[in-house]
Amino acid sequence: MRVTLKFREGNVMPAWSITILKSSTGQTQFSPDPLDAGVNDTVSWANRTDDVHQIAIDEVPFTEPVEPFTASSPAYVCKGPFPIPYKCVISGHTETGTINLLVLLTSIMIVGIFAPPAKAQQSTSPIDCSSLIGKPLQSVPEISKTGGGDILKGTLVTAGAKERIALVRNGRQAGSLLKNGNVDTTKIQCLQQWVRTYSKDAPLGSQDPDAPIINPMPGPTIRAHVADLIELTFLNLIDPLNFSGADIGKCDQFATGEGLKVSQIYPIADKYPDCFNESINTNVHFHGTHTNPSTTGDNVFLQIKPSPRSADLSRRPAITAATVQAPFSDFFQRCEAQLPSATVPKQWPRLWSDAPKSYRDWADQTVQTYALDWYKQNQNAIANGAWPQYYVGAVPYCYRLPDYTSATWPPASQAEMMSAHAEGAGAAEMDETQAPERPLIMGQVPGTHWYHAHKHGSTTINVSNGMTGVIIIEGKYDDEIKAQYPGGIKQQILVIQQLGGTPFLERGARGTDPYFSVNGQLQPVITMRPGEVQWWRIANTSSRAGTYFLSPKDLKWKQLAQDGVQFNNANYLASNNNTFLLASGNRADLLVQAPTTAGTYDVHVNNSVDPSDLDGSVRLTLLTVMVVGPQADMQFLAKAPSFPPYLADIDASTVKATRTLVFSSSPNAPIANPAMHRIDGKLFDGEVGAAVVLNQVEEWKVVNETYPKSLEQPDKGNRISHPFHIHINPFQVVEIFDPNALIPGTTTTHRYTTSKPLSGQCVLDLNDSTTWKPCASVPPPSNIWWDVFSIPSGALFPDSSGKPVKVPGYFKMRSRFVDYAGYYVLHCHILAHEDRGMMTVVYVTPLQPPFSHH
Repeated sequence: MRVTLKFREGNVMPAWSITILKSSTGQTQFSPDPLDAGVNDTVSWANRTDDVHQIAIDEVPFTEPVEPFTASSPAYVCKGPFPIPYKCVISGHTETGTINLLVLLTSIMIVGIFAPPAKAQQSTSPIDCSSLIGKPLQSVPEISKTGGGDILKGTLVTAGAKERIALVRNGRQAGSLLKNGNVDTTKIQCLQQWVRTYSKDAPLGSQDPDAPIINPMPGPTIRAHVADLIELTFLNLIDPLNFSGADIGKCDQFATGEGLKVSQIYPIADKYPDCFNESINTNVHFHGTHTNPSTTGDNVFLQIKPSPRSADLSRRPAITAATVQAPFSDFFQRCEAQLPSATVPKQWPRLWSDAPKSYRDWADQTVQTYALDWYKQNQNAIANGAWPQYYVGAVPYCYRLPDYTSATWPPASQAEMMSAHAEGAGAAEMDETQAPERPLIMGQVPGTHWYHAHKHGSTTINVSNGMTGVIIIEGKYDDEIKAQYPGGIKQQILVIQQLGGTPFLERGARGTDPYFSVNGQLQPVITMRPGEVQWWRIANTSSRAGTYFLSPKDLKWKQLAQDGVQFNNANYLASNNNTFLLASGNRADLLVQAPTTAGTYDVHVNNSVDPSDLDGSVRLTLLTVMVVGPQADMQFLAKAPSFPPYLADIDASTVKATRTLVFSSSPNAPIANPAMHRIDGKLFDGEVGAAVVLNQVEEWKVVNETYPKSLEQPDKGNRISHPFHIHINPFQVVEIFDPNALIPGTTTTHRYTTSKPLSGQCVLDLNDSTTWKPCASVPPPSNIWWDVFSIPSGALFPDSSGKPVKVPGYFKMRSRFVDYAGYYVLHCHILAHEDRGMMTVVYVTPLQPPFSHH
């Protein structure tokens, strides 16, 4: 058989780690050696010896001294020419190694040539992709209640895993990734990669460098119920040796060797902390939970460092589920006593002294022992009445999912709760979170939610690695759906990801987003009976791209919910076979009905970060439905489940304050001078960008000042509809202005013009910005609740002299900032933008000012 070899394309760029070992004679050696890598691949060194080493390339020291059982920084970016020699330069260590150019197989299938190894291969050659593509959809493990009661207990583990990661070749292409039943290597290729993962109870794979290669799997599904108390033991068991260059206290360092000098590739324009700064310190954000944003609730400001490990080849973790069992048990018991009711929005703990002494002693001791700088910061926070942010090895998450039980809305005392001051009574400030009889204004919405790592600077890489999972919160919504299907209805949980590693910007190169995976697989197969109706819960947990679902050709569907919040009946009935966008962070519940004829039917999507992508976008196969078996006598629901009273539409008359937020991206630029992404002209600095009084309604205008490159090149430049996301409270969109919008039913006729209008067009006066809004012929948006919504990008219009005038896009939203006070964030959910500064802090203050009644 003839084999054709070809150099690697620029969009296949994995990261490799070379292990520094000692031979039986005590001499330094490298594994693998030689290492096969491609242009723009990154290489680092992990020192698994008792000696200090330093790597030199072209005789020039490249790394800092690499201490025993640590990893190198910066990462070396391979630019050639190959082969690239390197060696140890610390006295007494003279071993040399080589990085060769990796070549790829293109004219034959990988299957059968690169069989899955029993141990991690020391070669960096492509590995078998076949187990990822076109297989039956795998189920995701669950953390759920094992008995009755209202307490969900579980352990969520983050750790490293050596996984089979699929990389795009020759750009994303339509159709199957299989050809004649084998992997089509002109479209896809798999390589081994160390990634960070979530798992249930124990790591997905071994942390040993010789660990077997496993397939990706999203984090476990957390299945709870409205009114439940969530008690999660979170463990960080990442081995730092598998993730070089993490947590160096500055932006990630990527460089290359050019002759006899080292040239920096990243960062160029970015400044710490608004830059990619890879971290194995982590946390969890619970997307869609209406609960306490502080202390041990949905607190994105926590940082949990990995458990320390023994400085020997066993790498035993010092902190495990067993070692924290006693203090965490005390903490959870206190939490149960303090949060007995789901019908009041009590926030506990508030102060460090609220936690039991056994837990405080454990946390203080571990941080003082393993992270002294963090200990000092924690003690300063405690002295100032704040909750400490920093922990080592583990942390307990404990919060209640509120249950709005009244049959009517608003609650009886809503007038007082939503006023600027409690009837103007008293001259002292009142902390509303401590009012003993304070009623709920909103309950936890049952639906499809999700969670992910949210450490600023490393959110992109952690989510791209796969640190995401779904939270199913059940309630009356679920009960009513199930009641209409007495024979049962199958639920499919579909976690969409774009799995990969280091962002392209860090490598000084451009590339192609990965294909969308579902539950870690590419183009998986869902089996349905003819005529069967299934309930699909879909979460787009990708770090960047939106998944635009095209209207089905043979399947049928109706949409039940958006972002975990159910549709009212009118929106449900209007959703027949609708196209819809799931931007990064969005969710949707669908009822899907199979055709009555056996066969295979594809679900097609587009990859999109802006509607302009859809014109020439590749039609991608997300998954395949195989229809087989006996007929099923099932129909869609005749009407949507009953609508909760607390989801009443937000009327303009209840709005107490308005504000404008401006998201902006600078013009598209070369990699060496990348576009910057800001909110209100600022990069994230930890300061409050929006201060809101608890239990008030506000209306926000969220503007997108991101524009095409030029009038002559309207489809180039930063055409980005930034996905706006805010934590804790969902919102309703009441107005949308998209200056790039087309007239419905057309493909080239724009809705807005500055000249004589055609039928259906609206005129913008470039000299009067008050006309830059939707005209009367544009129908208002449906009353749907969101927690992520894409801000329409801006447009350029020529003035009378032909010069471009920038017209921004925007939407207006209303939200009830109710029940829970505290600090949280809003940001762009293209996470590379968030990491690089497109984020700000929201402060919902519980204090009613004494002068507010004047």
